[in-house]
Amino acid sequence: MAVGFFGNLIESPVPEPISTAQWRRMARLMVWVPCVLGTINVLTCFAARLDPTVDQPAMWRYLEINLPAHVAIVLINVWVRRGTRSERAYRLAAEASLSLALWTVVTSLWVTGSVTSWNFMWLPILIGAARIYFDAALGRHVLVSALVQYAALIALEGAGVIAPHAAVPLLVLPEYSSLGHEVVGALWIAVLCVFTWLVASHVANRIRTSEHSLRELNQTLEARVREQVSQLERAGRLRRYLAPQVVERLLAADVDPVAARDRRPITVMFADLKGFTPMTEALEPEVLASVLTRYFSEVAEIAFRHGGTIDKFIGDAVMVFFGAPEATGESDQAIRCVRMALEVQRRVGELGTEFVQLGALAPLEVRIGIGSGQATVGEFGALHRSDFTAVGAPVNRAARLEPLAPPGGILIDAETHALVGDRVVSLAHGEHALKGFSRPQHAFLVERIAKIQTLKEPWAPA
Repeated sequence: MAVGFFGNLIESPVPEPISTAQWRRMARLMVWVPCVLGTINVLTCFAARLDPTVDQPAMWRYLEINLPAHVAIVLINVWVRRGTRSERAYRLAAEASLSLALWTVVTSLWVTGSVTSWNFMWLPILIGAARIYFDAALGRHVLVSALVQYAALIALEGAGVIAPHAAVPLLVLPEYSSLGHEVVGALWIAVLCVFTWLVASHVANRIRTSEHSLRELNQTLEARVREQVSQLERAGRLRRYLAPQVVERLLAADVDPVAARDRRPITVMFADLKGFTPMTEALEPEVLASVLTRYFSEVAEIAFRHGGTIDKFIGDAVMVFFGAPEATGESDQAIRCVRMALEVQRRVGELGTEFVQLGALAPLEVRIGIGSGQATVGEFGALHRSDFTAVGAPVNRAARLEPLAPPGGILIDAETHALVGDRVVSLAHGEHALKGFSRPQHAFLVERIAKIQTLKEPWAPA
């Protein structure tokens, strides 16, 4: 467990993404701070000329070493700020800037006392800030760079290459009497730097773990919102065509049959009002809308009750088909469609007086044509506008038979007649030359249902 704990301090257990905005904020900070500190250092050197206790040559040597580092930091980050850089470029610029910043701290330690000045506190401050603000890799870079540069300073002082005493007697702790004492002091500062990095790593890991959990939660919520929006859109599409109970079953099964295309047997009904054109010319738009709304509402309710799929409303016409998105068997679909058509005729007759009260010139009469056969069913249309519909011979036959039906009558084609058999009482209506068909088509006029049929529920597949 201890190995895992320290391993997580060295390398974060969760991703630590650094945004472009973070890199650029750091670059802006590294432009202005060195300018301010460099100016302060220059003014300090000039002010030190008035103090006889200050080692003047050491101070100017310090300025010669320190000032170029500040200038380099500014130039690097001005370059970063002047355009969009790659992740690698941002990281290299940050590593270089922080190493140079540590260099300015080490040189200030030399001039104020490597182990006898409170300036050493800048080392753990930079180490901790880099680890918390950035990631583990950059935090390790800053820690190693700080220790290496500080160790080099102590080594140079121990070898006598540079003076081991403070050039500026400000913020100075008690002097150490020997090299051994200086090394022990430096080791304590190094331990403080490592301890600061460990604490900062622990704090950073806690922050990153919380941020990572929050990102995952947001992604989960976004995915759930997208899924719910998709469900609502799909439900909206399905409810345009299908009975509510069918929609609920399809949504529970997590399928979207409207989005697929296939070829299957269906039975189609076209219904059209007799004398609709004169009615549109005679009635006010509001009155016409009221009559049509009442009529279509009844037709839609009946269609849904029998398990039909409403394809479209065209003027006063309505198209309903059976067999998609769910099939119940060819024969069942045909008899269900005929039963629906008979109920539409009955209900329209019952509502004759109500239609007149709404403003119709006379009780409405409906012509109905029904066709059966193989058709292609699915979404058809343009790129930005499509509908769930059926195309094929049975659709064309039903559409062509509908105007040939007598008012209040229902014409079915030979295929539908064969599917319903003796369950529907019908009379031969002769052969008709229908547009789009090379041979005359047999038609039959429906009279009534022969006997009570036991049908499947519309939402129960065959």
